[in-house]
Parts: sequence; structure tokens; C-alpha cells
Amino acid sequence: MDAAVLLHLTSHRPLSLRAIDALTTVVPDEVLAMATVAEVLETVEHTPGCAGLLPVEDSYGGEDTAVLDRLIFGTSQVFVSEEVVVGETVDAFRVRTDDAAEGRIVVSEPRAIEHCHRFIQENGLVTRFVGSTHEACRIVAESGDPALVALAPREVADAYGLVPVAASVDDVPEARTRFFLVSRSVAAPTGHDKTTLVLTQPTDRSGNLQRFLAAFTDHGVNLVSLHSRPLASSAEFCFIVTAEAHIHEPRMGAAIADLWAAGAQIKVVGSYPHWTGDQVVAPFSEPPASVGRQSSPSERAAVLGDSTPSPS
Repeated sequence: MDAAVLLHLTSHRPLSLRAIDALTTVVPDEVLAMATVAEVLETVEHTPGCAGLLPVEDSYGGEDTAVLDRLIFGTSQVFVSEEVVVGETVDAFRVRTDDAAEGRIVVSEPRAIEHCHRFIQENGLVTRFVGSTHEACRIVAESGDPALVALAPREVADAYGLVPVAASVDDVPEARTRFFLVSRSVAAPTGHDKTTLVLTQPTDRSGNLQRFLAAFTDHGVNLVSLHSRPLASSAEFCFIVTAEAHIHEPRMGAAIADLWAAGAQIKVVGSYPHWTGDQVVAPFSEPPASVGRQSSPSERAAVLGDSTPSPS
């Protein structure tokens, strides 16, 4: 493993520290918290020996477009070199007291409050937003007010001497977050890797996506993620794809040659070991009111509406 100064976001400190423990390609010489994604990426791009850890997907919000946009459009020499997935459970805490008064105000970061909506509603709590779960626990501890309740991971609350009020108060316990480790180079092939690319169209014309997809299927490269992003240019859209192959594998090289032949401009976002542990999944099953071939004729007809031509 390589040594590096490892940068992470202050707002995601508890999760970031868990993710750091799961890294296999980097050993931190030093761990530094930074306020913004842009600050992390700019430091990595211009400072040798630095790597950054950024949250890019979670169970509630899916992929974080704002983080990915900063990486894709705001850097030219920063690459994804590893991915890790970590879980987190949020509990409710207050100061130690013999007072039987119930909590009235819940204090936490916006993300934690959003994820604990059911607990807040059922207990009739007023919300107070702060910048992080660390700040929430500090405020509750320093206030000495038993009516204040902090929402935070247990290790954060323990550092401030708070006591639990309720466990696993988030709507989806053990929600997971995926992190990208970014550095100035892609990771070496392991034989079980992923590659993320951005494909920009030469012109926005019918069939571009089909031609791009054929470049992968023709060479046996499986895609695991595909989404589009609108651009402020004549190309109008780019496609962000993640494939199950390393950029240095011959089959990926052949696919890229076909993409170039189809007119694509390609940015390599990174090649990195495929995470084999728990994955980030949506906290939902099938969407309600889904209709398929097993549905009744009336349900299928409701999807299509009245498609029968009107008599002339």
C-alpha cells in the first residue's frame, strides 16, 4: 500500500473515518478534514502525495451528482483509485440527567435529520440544523439542557459524554455510503476491477448511445452503471459509464478504440478494484403501482391510456 496525506470532508467525518479503515491501497501518513469537495480535489490535483476520500452515493439519495461533477468537470489529473462502502446507524442522545422531561428539540446536520424523519414526527420534535453530527453533540453537551436531543452515530456522542435516548432512529438502519478514493493515478489491475468513463458525443444525433453501448458489448465488457448529464455545449449530453474491466485490459482497449471510431471523446475518471463487500442499495423494493405482464388487462390498459384511434 502507498503512503499518502489523506483528505476528507468535515461534514462526513464519522463515515470517512470508517471508510479509511477499509482502504486497501493507501496507508495515511496524516488525515486532514476539509470543508468542501472543491478544496479536497484541488489539493489532490496540485499536491503530490495527497489523496482524497469523497462520498459519491448513499442509500437515500443515490449518486451524488454534485461531487461527481466536481471530479469530472473540475479536474484533469485526478482519478478514482479505490471504492469502499460503509454503513452507519444514527441514534438519539441527550445529556446525562435525572430529569424526566422529554426531548423537545432535535439537533443534527440536515442529512441526519432527513434520514430520521419518522422518529422526529412520532415524537413531535422541533428541528435545529447544524453543520455536522459532531457540532450537534457538542451543542447538546455544552447546553446541559435535557430537552435537546442530538442525532448522531454512537462513537460521536460517546466522545461528548452523551447518553442514549433511542437506538437506530434512522428510517433505514445501517444505511450505506460509497466513497471514492481519488489520487493522481489509477490503481494497478487486480483482475477484478471497474472503470468509469465519460463519453462526450461529437454531435447530438439519433443512435449515438446505441453505438457507444455496442462498443462495450462487442468486446464482452459488462456495464454496471450508465447515466447522462446535460452539457452547456453543442454536444448537449455526455454519458457517464462504469464497466467491469480495468482500463489496461485488452478488451477495454478494444472497446475504447471502437468508441473513438464512433466519434466519442473519452475522459477516464478512474480504474479501481471492484468493491466486493456490502453494496449501496435503495431502501425500497418494487415501486408502487408497477404494471407488468402479470397485471390485469385493466391495469395494463391504464398505463397505455386510450390508444384506440377515434373514428373519423
